[in-house]
Amino acid sequence: MDFKNMIDFEKGQLALNSDTPEDVLRELAKVQVSPFWVRRNIALNFNTPEDTLCDLAKDESSIVRRTVPQNYKSSVKVLITLFEYEKSLKYPSEDVIGALYTNSKLPHIAKVIIETLFGEMLT
Repeated sequence: MDFKNMIDFEKGQLALNSDTPEDVLRELAKVQVSPFWVRRNIALNFNTPEDTLCDLAKDESSIVRRTVPQNYKSSVKVLITLFEYEKSLKYPSEDVIGALYTNSKLPHIAKVIIETLFGEMLT
């Protein structure tokens, strides 16, 4: 699909559309010039494949990253990818840590580590 001729609003609508196929969402997530909110919409879409959610878990925008755990299709693998990425940052996002911590799929051991490393962010 040619995203070059689409305005950002159209990309955002395509990203949110529940009928958008996985391969289109995967390609759209790789478009470098898309604003963060297009990638956030992709993270919210239940058709977004696991590999793309893993990529979005390492997005430069904390707004995109904090959206990843909100997608009910985010697997343990996706959540651990997000956890590891956030933990590697010099300044982890409080919003991302909170979204991760409240996700019921996050393994208990990861929650304990979050409590240990980022407990002050959970208050």
